[in-house]
Amino acid sequence: MRIHFGFFRNRTDTFFACLNYLFLVFILCSTMQISAQSVGDYRSITSGNWNNPTVWQRYNGVTWVAATSYPGQNADADQVLIGNGNTVTLNVDITAYTLTHLVLGDNSGGNDILLLPDNGDFNMNIETLAVESDGILEWVKNANIRFPEGTVIYNNGGTISTSKSCNASQVIYIGNEKFSTCNGNGGADYSFDEIESALPPPTSDGDITECEETPIQTLTASATPPSGAYVDWYNTADGGTQVSPTLSTVGTVTYYAESVDSSDPNRKSIFRTPVTLTIEDSPTISISSAPACNFFTNTYSLEVTVSNGTVTSTDGTVTNISGNQWSIANIPNGTDIIATVTAANGCATDLAVTAPNCTCPVVNAPVSGGNQAFCQGDPVPALTVTVGAGETADWFDASSGGTLLLSNSTSYTPAGPGIYYAEARNVVTGCRSNSRTGVALNEDLQATAIMGADQTEWSGTDAVFSISPSNANTYQWQVSTDGGGSWSDIADGPSYQGTQATVLTVKNVQVNQNEHLFRVVVSNSMSSCPASVTSNARLLVRLRGVISNRKQTYRVKIFL
Repeated sequence: MRIHFGFFRNRTDTFFACLNYLFLVFILCSTMQISAQSVGDYRSITSGNWNNPTVWQRYNGVTWVAATSYPGQNADADQVLIGNGNTVTLNVDITAYTLTHLVLGDNSGGNDILLLPDNGDFNMNIETLAVESDGILEWVKNANIRFPEGTVIYNNGGTISTSKSCNASQVIYIGNEKFSTCNGNGGADYSFDEIESALPPPTSDGDITECEETPIQTLTASATPPSGAYVDWYNTADGGTQVSPTLSTVGTVTYYAESVDSSDPNRKSIFRTPVTLTIEDSPTISISSAPACNFFTNTYSLEVTVSNGTVTSTDGTVTNISGNQWSIANIPNGTDIIATVTAANGCATDLAVTAPNCTCPVVNAPVSGGNQAFCQGDPVPALTVTVGAGETADWFDASSGGTLLLSNSTSYTPAGPGIYYAEARNVVTGCRSNSRTGVALNEDLQATAIMGADQTEWSGTDAVFSISPSNANTYQWQVSTDGGGSWSDIADGPSYQGTQATVLTVKNVQVNQNEHLFRVVVSNSMSSCPASVTSNARLLVRLRGVISNRKQTYRVKIFL
C-alpha cells in the first residue's frame, strides 16, 4: 500500500493513507552531526568502486588504517563516510550486513559523490542516509537504489540528482514502495525537487512521562523547528485541528508538530513530529493504625492503607495483612521512616512517619572483643563482646533487621566467615542498644605455590627456576646441597637474584652445584595461615667438552 504525505496543499493525494504502515521518515535540510568515529567505521580516501578496499580506511578504535574489506562485506558498520572530494561508484549490493549511517559529504566544500551507474539496480541495507551540504547522490542515467523499509534520509543541503535527463527511471525505493523518482512520475510519491524543497519537520524535544503530583501538574510538549521556521501543533498526524500541546489530567495524549516557514506560511514540513505526553496515576497511602511502641523489643509498628500497589519502608518489616492493608513492624525505636507505595505503572507515593516517643533507658552498644581470623581447615574461633551490667547480647547477621542468630550470649561461634552483629539488651526492660557492633571473622587461605621444572644448564651459564603462587605475597628461596637433608635460606648477591620473588636466577652455575636442590617457603603477610613449602627443583650442571688439536687427543672426557 502506498502512503502519501501532506505537504503541497493542492495535491489531495499526498495525505496519509494508512497509519499502521511503517513509513520512511525523510528529514530534510536539517542538521545531522557526523558522529565521532567508532570501531569498524569506514571513510573514503580516494575515488573508485565501492567494493575496492583500497578506496577505504577503517577505524580500529585508535586510528584510521587501510581497509582490507569494503563496507558491508564482512561486518556491520556504524558509520560510512564518503568525503575528501571522492566519488564512489556503487557496484555491489549491501545486504548481508547493516550500515547504520551512510554519510555523503564532510562539509569541507568538495563534491563527495555516491554514483549510481547506468542501469544499476542495487540494494543497500542502511538505517540512515545523510546527504550533507557538499554531498551528492547522483544517477549517471537510469538506475534504482533500494533501501529497506524504515530507512531515514537526511538531506542537509546536499543534492539528489542525475547527470542525464531527469525522468521516472531514476528511482529510490523504500521497502516495496517507489518513494521517489527524479521527475516524480511513474507512480512515485515525490520528485527529487519536492523532497529538497520541503521544510524538515521539527525535532522532538522528547516525550514526557511523569507520575501524578499533588496538585496535578501541567505537561507541555515541545519541539525545535529548523532555522527560519516556527512550530504549529495538531491533534492528528495529518489534517486535524491546531491545538495547544498540554496535558493536566491523568492519561496520555500525542500531539504533532509541523514546521512552518516564517517567511512563507504556505511552505511547511511534509511530516509532523509526534510528541507524547503522559501523566500516570499515582497511588495513595495513609496511616490507618497509629504508631505503637513495643518496649520489650525496643521497636514500634503501624498500619497503612493504600489505593493499590506494593508497600516498602526505609526500616522495619513490611507485611501485607490483606488487600490494600499493610503493617510495618519491628521499626527501631527513635527511627523515622519513609513508607512508600509503588504501583504497577512505576509511580510511587511517599509517606513520612515520625517515630513515637518510646522512652527507654539508654543501652550502649556492645564493645567488640576484636575481629578474629582462622586458617582454612582450622577450628573456627568464637567472637566476643562485652556489655553493661544487667545486659546481655543478641547476635544478628545484619547491622539492622536481619536474622537473629543467637540470644543471651556475649560470645558466638559462627559456622563460617563473615561480619556478625551484636546488639546489647537490658534483661529486665528489654530495651536495646540503638546500634549493633560488628565483629568480623575472616577465613584465610593457605599460601601455596607450584614449583617449576628442574633445570639443566652448562657450566658458566645462569639457571632460572620459577614458581606459580596462589594467595601468596612473601617468598623465601632455599637451597639444599646434601640432597634435601638440610636447607638454608639464600639471599640476593653474586650467586643469586630473586631470592624473595617468584623467579630465582642462579648465576654462573658451576659443576660443584650439580644436584643442588631448590625450594620456596611461601606465605601471605595478611593471613593467619602458616607458611608452606613447595616441592623441590633440581639443578643439573653439565661441563662443556675441551678438545685439543694436538694429535687430535681429548684432554678431558665429557659425560653428556
